[in-house]
Amino acid sequence: MKITALSVAALFVAPALAAKTWDVNIVNGLFSPQELNIAPGDSVRWPNNDGGDHTIVQTTAGARTCNELARGFNSGPLAKGQSYQRAFPTAGVFNYKDGIIANCVKGAVGTITVKASGASTTSTTSHTATATTSVSAAPITTPTASPNVASYMTPESSVFLGVAAFIGALVL
Repeated sequence: MKITALSVAALFVAPALAAKTWDVNIVNGLFSPQELNIAPGDSVRWPNNDGGDHTIVQTTAGARTCNELARGFNSGPLAKGQSYQRAFPTAGVFNYKDGIIANCVKGAVGTITVKASGASTTSTTSHTATATTSVSAAPITTPTASPNVASYMTPESSVFLGVAAFIGALVL
């Protein structure tokens, strides 16, 4: 079997291309869906298309709560048309709330469950989560399902591609 730069590069690029971005919409002051199952490496984006400001804040473990987790993720204030996006590289359960306490008390809480590799990814409420492979800055436009390789290129994957090309050149 002949090893080529392309076959070596595929070993490093394929996992990055499999990552998805899931939208959790803010509708009438609540998150939709409130529960989302994703794979390690996927991202979640919270577009604020609601009428008021919102803040995405990680909460303490266990039952959903309005108690902020020290050193957890925090989007800061999001005005209408802005969004917050976060990657979840490892398995675990991540609870979050709207940092505006009045919204949290009304039920603006959610859970992201990052399942081990190979597990299925879905929303677990009656609302549908949208998976996309594009990343956009505010304002949010309608997400697309077409892959965008450039959005998955990180400095690390660029190094891997360079190494793979070098190895491929040596083999040829």
